[in-house]
Amino acid sequence: MSTGSASGPRVIGGLFLCMWGHPNGLNCNHFIRGYELPTHLREAHGVRGADKLYVECKWDHCGRGMKKESLSRHIEETHMGVEHPCHCGKIFSRRDTLTKHQRSCSA
Repeated sequence: MSTGSASGPRVIGGLFLCMWGHPNGLNCNHFIRGYELPTHLREAHGVRGADKLYVECKWDHCGRGMKKESLSRHIEETHMGVEHPCHCGKIFSRRDTLTKHQRSCSA
């Protein structure tokens, strides 16, 4: 959930409400900048360990399992709806896709 307008883009520097679920059924509810997500997950929720470690996404009690290295990207794309715009006007849901596009974009 972004605090921006519903019609505006959700950019990585925007404010987001952390929806990481706790065992008591409540969510974290701290406001974070999108780019602070990995640090917030590590420091506030104890998401630590090797990148290949299998973890469970607890964002809004999602429950999907994945490698820790994929967790932030999963949350940005699936739950936060972060968009990565190019100067040419195209919008990408993944940062790596934007980077690949920019190599051949003339804008």
